[in-house]
Amino acid sequence: MNRMNRRDFLSVLGGGAVSVTGVSAFASTSSDKSPADVTSLYVKGLVLLDLGNPHLIRLGFPKAPGHKATLSVVPQNGSRRTIAIKGNGLVEAQGIVFPEPKIFVPELVRMKEFYGEGVKSRVDKCPSVISIPSDAIRSISTSEVSKARYTFVRADNGEEVNSFRPRQIAETIKIDLSSAGVLKLDNGKVNIPLGTARELRAEYVPERVDAGSDPFADHFNHYFSYIERPAALDFDVVPKRITGTTAPTPKVGNHFMMFDAFAVCYIAAVP
Repeated sequence: MNRMNRRDFLSVLGGGAVSVTGVSAFASTSSDKSPADVTSLYVKGLVLLDLGNPHLIRLGFPKAPGHKATLSVVPQNGSRRTIAIKGNGLVEAQGIVFPEPKIFVPELVRMKEFYGEGVKSRVDKCPSVISIPSDAIRSISTSEVSKARYTFVRADNGEEVNSFRPRQIAETIKIDLSSAGVLKLDNGKVNIPLGTARELRAEYVPERVDAGSDPFADHFNHYFSYIERPAALDFDVVPKRITGTTAPTPKVGNHFMMFDAFAVCYIAAVP
C-alpha cells in the first residue's frame, strides 16, 4: 500500500471546513502523541463489516434508499464536524504496525450464523466502502448493545434459525486505529489525519422512519445483495425482537438516531 506523503498532514483553516483538494480536513492540535496512541472510530447503523481478510477490514455501506451515511469528527480542539460518506475510502498508516488486532465482538450478528462458513463477502460491490489495513488496527470491540434481545427467523417459512444464539446484539462497535494514520474519504478527495481527532463516529441510518415499524427487520434485507450464500442455504432471514417495546415512537436527531427501545439499524458481519 502506498504510504501517504507527510505533506498531506498540512493543516488548513484551523480545523474548519473539510478540504476537497486532497489536503487535511482538520488542523493538528496535539504534537505530543506517542506512536502507539489510538483514535477510536465508532460505527453504527446499516453497515456490513467484512472480516474475511486477515490483512484488511472493510466497512461496506449497502445501497439502501432513504438512508444517509455520515462521519462526525470530534477534533482535539474545536467543534464537531459532520461530513457525508460517499465514494470509497481507506485508512493509510504512517509506518505504524500494531500486532494482530484484538477482535472481541460476541454480540455482532454474523452471516455465518445463518449460512455457515461457506458464506462469502461481496462487500466490494457496496456503493461506499472504507478499507482499513489490519496493521493500523489495535482492536475491535463492542461499544453498545441493543436494549432488546433478538432472534432470527427464515423469511420463507417463518421458522426460527436455531444456529443463531438469541441475544442483545451489537449496536455500536469501536475500532481503535493508529493515530498516526490518515482516513481518506470520497476517493481521496477528503483527508482526515487521525491524530487531529479525539474520536470519529460513522453512522448509516434512514432519514425517516414510520412510527410503529421495526426498521431493523425492515432493512436487514439490504445486506443480502452483498453476500454470497451456499446454494443449499439460499434463503433470507429476518430479525425478530423477543423482548422490548413493539411500537416505538421515533425521535428526531441527526447523530446516532435512536428509538425508545432500540436503534434504527444494526451492524452485521461477514463471514
